[in-house]
Amino acid sequence: MKLKLCGGLTRTTAVPLSPVGRGRAQLLLSLVSLALLGVSGCGPKRLKADFIGFEGAYAETSNREVLLNLARLQNHNPTYFFKLGQIQSSYRMQASVGGSANYTPQGTKPGGAIVAGGGSAGVIYENDPVFQFIPVNDDTNAQLLLRPIPAETFYILYQQGWRVDQLFRLLVDRIEITRPTKSGCEVETIRNQPPPVYLNPNGQPDKSYAHDPARLSSYVTFLRVSAVVYALQKHGLLLLRGTSTFVPFDKNSAIPGANDKSAPLAKDQNDAVAKDTVWEKDDKGDWVLGRKVFTPVFYLNPLKEGEQKNLIPDKEKITKQITAELPELAHGAALDQALRILSYGFSIEGQKNLQEAPGELCPTSGISSHLVLRSMIGLMAAAAQEQIPYDALASSDPEIPANPHLSPEEQERERPRFLTAVPRIERLPLLRLTGTENQEMEPLIRVNYRGTTYAIADPDNPEAPDNQYWNRDVFRLISALTSEVTVDISKFPLPEILQIRTP
Repeated sequence: MKLKLCGGLTRTTAVPLSPVGRGRAQLLLSLVSLALLGVSGCGPKRLKADFIGFEGAYAETSNREVLLNLARLQNHNPTYFFKLGQIQSSYRMQASVGGSANYTPQGTKPGGAIVAGGGSAGVIYENDPVFQFIPVNDDTNAQLLLRPIPAETFYILYQQGWRVDQLFRLLVDRIEITRPTKSGCEVETIRNQPPPVYLNPNGQPDKSYAHDPARLSSYVTFLRVSAVVYALQKHGLLLLRGTSTFVPFDKNSAIPGANDKSAPLAKDQNDAVAKDTVWEKDDKGDWVLGRKVFTPVFYLNPLKEGEQKNLIPDKEKITKQITAELPELAHGAALDQALRILSYGFSIEGQKNLQEAPGELCPTSGISSHLVLRSMIGLMAAAAQEQIPYDALASSDPEIPANPHLSPEEQERERPRFLTAVPRIERLPLLRLTGTENQEMEPLIRVNYRGTTYAIADPDNPEAPDNQYWNRDVFRLISALTSEVTVDISKFPLPEILQIRTP
């Protein structure tokens, strides 16, 4: 007897013949039992195999798309996004049994008969998956790509234990430090962008970086500040607290609160909440329409009671603890500057009200500092394009110019070279995409774009032990953030959904 099993295999089974009275019944029972056994074992096995296959293909495709877009951005080419929509898979399993038996009497004696018979059982399995591929090219996703990363995202990632220096180097575009002066205030901008590779008249790279010394100094300062906050995070000396602040859309347009009849009704309050807005009373008691702005702020731990302008508690102890781990910070004023900034709070925010005049942004005392976050497409471009200028900078190892915001004495002392000024923990590009062929650790994903191989891999013996999985972690963070650039597929028109049916 032949039995068709899972995966198209056929099994031949011999069915013993029975005595006269029981032969036909036992023959059919055996055939049915074998068929049902094949069907019952086929379903769960095929479901498990298909789930693993679809899941693996989805993971490989998602990683490949992110890496391919990073490769495009390194070549300054446009990005393209596809999202895999619903996967519908219908299964059909059918069992069939066929049999025949012959009974031929022989003579007149009992039992004198010849019993002959045969049978066959078959199992049919059919899987018909349908895939939906969604081009992400509508105006909603364009806004999500160009809009700055929300401060809540930074807050959640930090609270979940992500390295703060990785968050700084990937998500932060610049640090703006505002100081009061006698005539008003001044703003120092520390940019998270390496200087480009300049060519001298001979066509060779200019290793002195004399074309833009301020940009070089700014980038090195950013790397040093990133190392400081990471060291503070490791030792539990950095706190991140979030507050919600009411920001009016127009503080000059208000409903007088003297007359209760003019106050917003319950329906008005519900309509405002539905649009992510809220009615609140201002200092004069008038009703103003606005929204709640979530503002995370970094502080040093422990906090000193009283005003924030007071000195940092145990400042010398903190400095000694960090410089013992990061000896590069003993040169220059980056550590002292970072601790001084953190004593007043380090916020992740921008200008809250577009009607604010520049003078209103100046702090009355102390230092006001905040991080300006990148957009989704901005952080992807930064991750893809930092490797080439960083490698050129590390290879040249130029002398770092003094920070013009420091005192003349500090400027005279601050003359280290790049590899001396940058702590070892930050001595690598944000993401290394090429030149990973000799890595001992197997790449996570690899693609070929315009004749160049791009891969996500980490060295087996990194310069800093904490950076053993740096590339994988940064790539994982980018992949998680790109998942936010997604719209419910029910909002896509049908022509924008490509359905592919496999045979």
